[in-house]
Amino acid sequence: MTKQRSFWRQSRTSLLGVLLFAIAASLTATAAETKPRKEKSDEATEAHSGSAPKQRTVSLTFRQMGAWSSVKLRGVEGSQTLGFSIRADEIVVGAKLRIAYDYSPSLLPDLSHLRILLNERVAMVEALPQNKGVGNTREINLDPRLFGENNELRFNLIGHYTRQCEDPFHTSLWLTVSDLSRLELTLAPISGSNDLKNLPAPFFDSRDNMPLKLPFVFTSTPSFGTIKAAGIVASWFGLQAGSRGAQFPVHMNTLPDGNAVIFMQAGESIGGLRGGPGATVSVLQHPTNSLAKLLLVTGGNDEELARAARALALVSPTFTGQSVAVTKETDAAPRKPYDAPAWVPLDRPVRLGELARPTELRVQGYFPEVIRVNYRVPPDVFTWRTPGAPMKLKYRATRLPEHRNSSLAVGLNSSFLHTVALNEPYKKAVQLGGLMPVSTTNHTVREESLFVPPYTVGGRDQLQFTYAFEVIRDGECKNLPPNNLQGAIDPETTIDFSGFPQYAEMPNLGYFANIGYPYTRLADLSETAVVLPDRPNADELGLYMTLMGRMGEATGYPSIRHAVITAADVDKSSDRDLIVIGSSNSQMLMSKWGDLLPMIQINGERRVRAPAKSWLPTYRWDRPDDQSASVVKGSLSFVGNGSLAAIMGFESPLQASRSVVFLHADRPADLRKIADVLIDSERMSQIQGDFAIIDDKSVNFTKVSPTYTLGSLPAFSKLRWFFSDHPLLFAFIALTISALLAALGYRSLRRLMSKRFKKAPLA
Repeated sequence: MTKQRSFWRQSRTSLLGVLLFAIAASLTATAAETKPRKEKSDEATEAHSGSAPKQRTVSLTFRQMGAWSSVKLRGVEGSQTLGFSIRADEIVVGAKLRIAYDYSPSLLPDLSHLRILLNERVAMVEALPQNKGVGNTREINLDPRLFGENNELRFNLIGHYTRQCEDPFHTSLWLTVSDLSRLELTLAPISGSNDLKNLPAPFFDSRDNMPLKLPFVFTSTPSFGTIKAAGIVASWFGLQAGSRGAQFPVHMNTLPDGNAVIFMQAGESIGGLRGGPGATVSVLQHPTNSLAKLLLVTGGNDEELARAARALALVSPTFTGQSVAVTKETDAAPRKPYDAPAWVPLDRPVRLGELARPTELRVQGYFPEVIRVNYRVPPDVFTWRTPGAPMKLKYRATRLPEHRNSSLAVGLNSSFLHTVALNEPYKKAVQLGGLMPVSTTNHTVREESLFVPPYTVGGRDQLQFTYAFEVIRDGECKNLPPNNLQGAIDPETTIDFSGFPQYAEMPNLGYFANIGYPYTRLADLSETAVVLPDRPNADELGLYMTLMGRMGEATGYPSIRHAVITAADVDKSSDRDLIVIGSSNSQMLMSKWGDLLPMIQINGERRVRAPAKSWLPTYRWDRPDDQSASVVKGSLSFVGNGSLAAIMGFESPLQASRSVVFLHADRPADLRKIADVLIDSERMSQIQGDFAIIDDKSVNFTKVSPTYTLGSLPAFSKLRWFFSDHPLLFAFIALTISALLAALGYRSLRRLMSKRFKKAPLA
């Protein structure tokens, strides 16, 4: 089960107090907030002079360019490279690199300097004067002609601390470029062809490191069939965008100025474009912007429009030309539980070669980078009271027998797991498919068996392999190791999550925010229904599209089988997990299910439930008292004129073991706060419990609803799980059973003794 120590250290009652304080703070917002906030992506600089194409300015962080922290350069020639790409429909017309850096005060200024290279061409050489080692900033103009589609920005330290023979690994040879540094690019659009073979470009370009923000356009009253078709397309674009995140601002009856996706049925028209009969996918020139494209998804009715959307999501690589008519459809095979393409399989071991490219599993140099392997595992994999998931680690490294302290460290989610000494004899060496390597002493594959502990697994996980090569010197400039030290994790390394039962205690919004569970248990969302208001507004539709994009990203498969319904039809979907979206008083279920919600609003009055409590004490370290035994609950009512955005989770009142997640805001515009959090990996991890309040800067949460479970455990494991929660109850039952056995034994022994006395002859 996922650890939540920071949350569970305090009682839920204390957390509810913190949450109420956050609500009160949110309510201090004044009516002056009616002025719309400017989104980050709207801060792009645009040139409007004459007929010149509109330009935009993007700001790339080091993290977006592949760095996990500050750029740290060490040694006489330390180097680190960051990568970024330019969209195919844009060119660089201006670039500035803003850096902040610190360096060692021991560096000799006439021999030391920092080089910055763009695509291996020197862009800047910066001197490193003494007594100015801390707090340096520079703004560097880069030549736009040096940029291509795929680019590398390399930082190279040439460092010396003495004019005599020096130690190339001396600790005084260092320079750090802050991760607050940024690369600002001014980009101008260029025209491309109207051809579906370019999909998903230009609407999404895999070379763009920024989050995807793609407008969806509808008529003023789109049907629910049209809305579902758009949700399918949104899930496909979310899949393409991956970890960048994707949002889909909704426009009604108006065309945005740039690229957009339009959904229409026969007889409908938007901006001079008309929908026709038949399922069709087309790419068109924007009528008012010659540099923008429109993706038109049309159908004569709901079913034809859904067919066009499914074709776009499943077989778009076969599209070519300006327009494609989808006349027939072969149904995609139903998905099986836990078979999402983006998740590790649960019926066999998974090879690291399936999760990362071989080039990503190799490092070299005196100070190699960390090898990182990302993977996803369902949060209900129940590894409690086991050593964890077994991993068979296979690795290689340049062997330097005299370097006794070289090692390979294995970690998961920044938690230490194991260290392997690289200088040990090769007792477990294996041959490479019958082919002996040129040097059997240097690069033979070695094996190590270890376990991934259950408490480190969190849904989206990252294995980290860190090679540390010891550097030994007999004296200055003597016996230095060669500069070809290499390490590699063999792609045949496996980690095995098969054989574990599926079991989870709910509600848990952390599972929902992290990987879409339990809805993503089936990758096509065939057991999910989204409940929208009868006449959803643009913000409600925008949150729905963002959520579908998030689901597609979580599973690696488009959400082609989810249902979109209204509150009036919710009883017909009792066999599905529900996602409810609403704002203000638009969602009827807000009042209908008010007794189940952690918070409701009636006539301006907000009511927050107190946590459900149980007389049974619990002792598990990873969670508080959350038994499903219900008692009379308290409540708190208050009135305010601010606006709240919240996510709430609870068990479906329609069917046991079905889940409901309710996304609600007092004002429609505040639903964007929820959408923003769902694509922000840092803030998203703050969503926990079953009641989360979201504002512009923070997320506050607590747990107040009764607990229910999904999945099943073997009988013996279920007993162990229950009694581990209640050791006092277990002790009482054990003592009671012991007393009963003792009483029965006592009566039996008394009876036996009586028989013996009767048979004994009298003296």
